[in-house]
Amino acid sequence: MKKLFKALAVLASFSVLTRLLGFFFRIFLSRLIGPEGLGVYQISFSIFMVLETFISSGLPLVVSKQTSIYNTKKDKKSEFGTVTSALIIGIIMSILICAIVLLFKNIFSLLFTDSRCILILFILLPTLVFSSVYSMLRGNLWGHKKYFLVSVTEFIEQIIRTICTVLFLGVLTFTLEKVFLASIAYVISCIASSMIVLIIYLKQGGKFSNPKPFFKPILKSAIPITIVRVVSSLLMPIVSVILPLKLVSLGYTNEQALAIFGIAMGMTFPLLYVPSTLISALSMTIIPDLSSAVYTQNYTEIKSRIHFSIKFAIFVSFIFIPLYFSLGTPIGHFFYANSQSGYFLSCSCLLIIPICISGITTSCLNALNLEIKGFINYLIGAILLLFSILFLTNLIGIFSLVWGMGLCLGGACILNIIMLNKKLNDNFFNFKYLIFAIICSIPSILMSKWIYNISSSFLPIFFSLAIACVIGTIFYLIFGLIFNLYNLSFFDLKKVFNKKKILKKEK
Repeated sequence: MKKLFKALAVLASFSVLTRLLGFFFRIFLSRLIGPEGLGVYQISFSIFMVLETFISSGLPLVVSKQTSIYNTKKDKKSEFGTVTSALIIGIIMSILICAIVLLFKNIFSLLFTDSRCILILFILLPTLVFSSVYSMLRGNLWGHKKYFLVSVTEFIEQIIRTICTVLFLGVLTFTLEKVFLASIAYVISCIASSMIVLIIYLKQGGKFSNPKPFFKPILKSAIPITIVRVVSSLLMPIVSVILPLKLVSLGYTNEQALAIFGIAMGMTFPLLYVPSTLISALSMTIIPDLSSAVYTQNYTEIKSRIHFSIKFAIFVSFIFIPLYFSLGTPIGHFFYANSQSGYFLSCSCLLIIPICISGITTSCLNALNLEIKGFINYLIGAILLLFSILFLTNLIGIFSLVWGMGLCLGGACILNIIMLNKKLNDNFFNFKYLIFAIICSIPSILMSKWIYNISSSFLPIFFSLAIACVIGTIFYLIFGLIFNLYNLSFFDLKKVFNKKKILKKEK
């Protein structure tokens, strides 16, 4: 468990830095291209991410899991062969996808209501080739549990992307529209990150060897996962097409519909997914560990990790929910100069719970080789989301997205936990823990709101928000300690390990 905390600390630190940089990048981008431009960019990017899922989902996960197993067996030849075969498959797939999009561009253009979207997609296409290199080599580092190196590459990519975007949109003068320049900056950052991870892989002793014996087993393992991920990733592009059309049918203009969609998906949802930074860090550490534990059939370790992970997801969720609920409007106004995004944030903050729990339980199912069953759970949730968009938008407008995401992710969470319970003959959801987390969040809501109302009358919004958030978080942590949501046993573990070292020296 000590190794898990250490790995989690490294990943969480870099993930927070990377997400913070990405978050401020999103603020900068939204202010420069506006809600409508952000909506156009978001729609194009959602389609691109479906294409990238073909390359960066199943294959890297298989490389990570196989690397972890081969590392346990100390079989370097098979490890290098697996990486090489995955690279070849990924590059060939990315070239084929680019060719298909270009050949059938008229069909792809039908997916968009704005002509700029298809041009953005064309700009992003070369990224697929470089993403295949980045994803496979990163999967190898991930399987070796070299979390620091994995995190550094992500952080550098975000730095390059931010610098390029600032230069292209804010400093240099170009005749191209700003939304196109933002897409070019993304391409440059992906090229740079793929070259960096290649250098790191070679410096760490990585090699390329005969891939022929590994093509078939890799494809056999990766194809089901890829199908699952691709079908899953199709959900948001479908929503990004249907929801603006539904809003237009209610009387909005196309520009207004894109702007509202841009506020929801481009401004509010990035804030809702901020807590998942810590959950993603935990997911990255838990998959190789669980894969190794499954290989050695250490079920005690597997159950312990899953129990900890789900509690951690709940605990992290309720750090943010009180702050978003009580301070949503000023948060939206401060970051985006858009109070509507803040109001939407307050109304949708409870989505953080299923976002975090579904993320960690899906990772656990992947590590236990239950990807297909996890996909079925997600598919059931996706049907509920589409039902909400189709039938509730006429009644509640853009808030059909909130209800739909709640039904989608909440349903997936429940089904994932039921599946884990059946697989491991245990009960992984502690309802009592969730109730105590809700109770502990109430003082945080009241204090953060009260502090902000007082301080905002004589302090700038930044300082008012900062003070209110800090005090609200402190109250949650204090009550969390009282209600035993967490404890300081990690520090006790350090003392135990130090005692062991002392005893060894004495002997």
